[in-house]
Amino acid sequence: MPAFDVVRRWKGRLVVGRDGAELGTVVEIYYDDETDQPGWALLAIPGDGTRLVPVMEAEERGDTVGVPLDRSTVSGAPGMAPGGRLWPQEVAALYAYYGLEHAGATPEDAEEAEPVAPRSFEPLRAAGAGPVARRRPL
Repeated sequence: MPAFDVVRRWKGRLVVGRDGAELGTVVEIYYDDETDQPGWALLAIPGDGTRLVPVMEAEERGDTVGVPLDRSTVSGAPGMAPGGRLWPQEVAALYAYYGLEHAGATPEDAEEAEPVAPRSFEPLRAAGAGPVARRRPL
């Protein structure tokens, strides 16, 4: 799993699939609430909106980011608006779509739950501050 200091540099980078096909450009990186590790990249897909892809197995390949996915898998994946919110059932559906284990609520269990925002980490620096901090959801 890539570390925070690695994935925070991926915003704006091209993501390529396992076959080298261009999949989209990283709009935001989100961390997984369950693991408190980088978990998802929101990609801008030319002519096809945005899609969320897992970054647990992503790796830097020069100026690009490689993921072990193909274009058809990513094209069918759920997306969201940058800075948007996901309901718990949408989070569960995202994990299910990619065949990943999810300890949270199932889509059926989460019908009445409140929306949650995947937390992104962006540079938040005060004057003279050093390390990057993560932004918490509203």
